[in-house]
Amino acid sequence: MVNTNEKRIPKGWPEPTPEQVQVMVLGTYHMDNPGLDEVNVDADDVLADRRQAELRDLVTRVSEWEPDVVAVERPYDRNESINDRYREYRSGDRTYDREETFPASHSERNELTTECRSEIVQVGFRLADHLDHDGVAAIDEYPDEPDSDPFEDRDIDSGRKTEIELPERDAVQRESDDQLSSSTIPEYLDWINRKEERRFNHDSMFDAGIRAADEPFGSPVALAYWYERNVRMVHHLWRAMDSEDDRILLLVGAGHVRVLRHLLTEAPMFCPVSPLPYLPASG
Repeated sequence: MVNTNEKRIPKGWPEPTPEQVQVMVLGTYHMDNPGLDEVNVDADDVLADRRQAELRDLVTRVSEWEPDVVAVERPYDRNESINDRYREYRSGDRTYDREETFPASHSERNELTTECRSEIVQVGFRLADHLDHDGVAAIDEYPDEPDSDPFEDRDIDSGRKTEIELPERDAVQRESDDQLSSSTIPEYLDWINRKEERRFNHDSMFDAGIRAADEPFGSPVALAYWYERNVRMVHHLWRAMDSEDDRILLLVGAGHVRVLRHLLTEAPMFCPVSPLPYLPASG
């Protein structure tokens, strides 16, 4: 049995009421190496026998929470085609442990042999399949890019006015790579779901966005865009569920965990739930 010791639940997670829909926010790394994040872990091939065994273990562990819906970080308007692919895996026409060739359902992923390695397939599809679900719920949406940024022409001194030290991005990258190479996948997911408490992702975005520094998220507009995307994810969670659903598992990039935890706490119909009781404690 999975140890669900309450001591494994980090601070900051609310207690659900009977009326609320619980959402387990399972932060993950991008297993297909798309290179789209601020810190991109150097992922080894999840089709290797060792990693496949670890993924089966992960699914067994998380399935004990018994979610009614498995939601994945893919565009909501491609839900039908994503579930067409899911049914190919579910029927056995495609298998999780071999390379499969098909287009990704993400506009910035254009390699035909990467989506089969993605966490969407390897964790999301596999978990829904294990739970005997008819499909998964695609809940991501990118808002339209702003036409202009009123902050870019303002005379702003973007230098730090207080002594705030942030970790170096390269150091965070090395730490993440080292952790993954020395961990099982369930252990690594434990580590990154605890690691979000260290605030690196949000500290970096808020530092750049508030100072309006010339770097990623270097404007309040860019920061607001990030929040709007996450608000839309929460909206699509609500759209995806049925009236009898009580538990949703949301599989999402670990950089989203902190903001989604906040938004799901604020939304009265939802309550965020930590995945840590269902993951093995990492070193």
